[in-house]
Order: sequence, then structure tokens, then C-alpha cells
Amino acid sequence: MEHPVHEIGGVIAALCQGTAEEQEVALKDYYTPDAYFVHPFCRVPSFSGFELPFIGTKVDSRFILKFVYQWYRILSPQIDIKIDSTVFDQRQRLLYLTIRQVFTIWIVPFSLWQAHVKLVTVLKLDALREGPNGQLMPGDGGNAPSNGNARTKYYIRGQEDLYQVNEFVKFVAPFGAHFVWTLWQWFATFLCIVGVVLFWPLTAVRNYVLQKGAQWKLGAKRQ
Repeated sequence: MEHPVHEIGGVIAALCQGTAEEQEVALKDYYTPDAYFVHPFCRVPSFSGFELPFIGTKVDSRFILKFVYQWYRILSPQIDIKIDSTVFDQRQRLLYLTIRQVFTIWIVPFSLWQAHVKLVTVLKLDALREGPNGQLMPGDGGNAPSNGNARTKYYIRGQEDLYQVNEFVKFVAPFGAHFVWTLWQWFATFLCIVGVVLFWPLTAVRNYVLQKGAQWKLGAKRQ
């Protein structure tokens, strides 16, 4: 990607709504071979050049990530997804996306199992350029041409999908489980209030001691 903010929408659409072939092309074109993936329900560590025993074929983490996205499409052939905002931290090379999606399990009839979820996706980008043999090499930051006609581009080095608990429980228990968790959050807030009230005398004494100690140190320095 030369312009991550403008191009990432097409990448997400290909991975989440495309065919298996479109997913594979998107991964090959936009992800590094050793890209990692972190999700509440699965994880693909970063690795490359791993040789499968008895077969001799070398695989990398991008190859495994392909199966994750294909299984995602098998579970929900019809996915509605919308990117609400995209922010690129060029200094840290982090691309932040706020996303809403409707995940429908196909095996449940009449679309009864639908997860309306919100998440934040954090993409770690690397600025790389393609070498003469197709290998990716360190680039120059993505702002200037390098090596003739080859331009430095941003490739996805890692992806982390961040869900609030009351969001990701919708995947496994869509019928009100998120409301149960919300009740727990309200209860925890109530406990915060109770804790402050019960420990107010102790907090008042502690603040008084700290204040007097600070005044004593200030007076000692002036002397």
C-alpha cells in the first residue's frame, strides 16, 4: 500500500467478503510472509521458513492466516462490514481502524444467530520494497522512489483485533449474553462507589498525612 488510509478498505473487503482466491491474493499482495494475527479466539504467531515434517514443504505464518480467513468465510458466508474511521500513526507505523460488522452463522436457520459487533483493529505496517527476485527488502519510509521504478510500499506485518468483552461474547452467546456482562459492569461501578464511601475515613487520614509531610519537607528546605 502506498496510501494505507485510502487502500485499507479494499483489503478488508477482500479478506472478509471475498472469495478464497481473492483472500489469497490480498494476503500475498498486502501482508508480509511472516505476518502475525491476534484475535480473542485464535492466534497466529509470526514465523517463516518452517519445514513440514515428512513433506518437506516450507510454510510461513501468512500461509496459516489464509486458512483462518477462509474458515471465517465458511462460518459466515454473508458478512456486513463497515469501517467507521481510519487513523495512521506514520511514526510508529500503526494503522488503527474502528469497524462494525454483522457476523451471521450460516448453520442457524433464518439468520437467528447474528453478532452485531464493534472492534478496533490495529495493523502493524512495515515499509518495504520488492527486490529483483520478488523478495521484500527494507524500504525508505514509503515517500520516495527506490531502486529504479520500484517504490517503497507499506505491508501488513501484524494484525490485532481488539474487542470489548461484551462484544466478543456475542460470537458464542448472541442471545443476551452481552447484556449479562453489561449488568456485571454496572455492578462493578456500584462497587467502586461503595468502596470509596467505606474507605473514605482511611483515605482522608492518608491524604492528611501526605499533605502534612509535604508541608514539613517544604519548610525544612526553606530553612
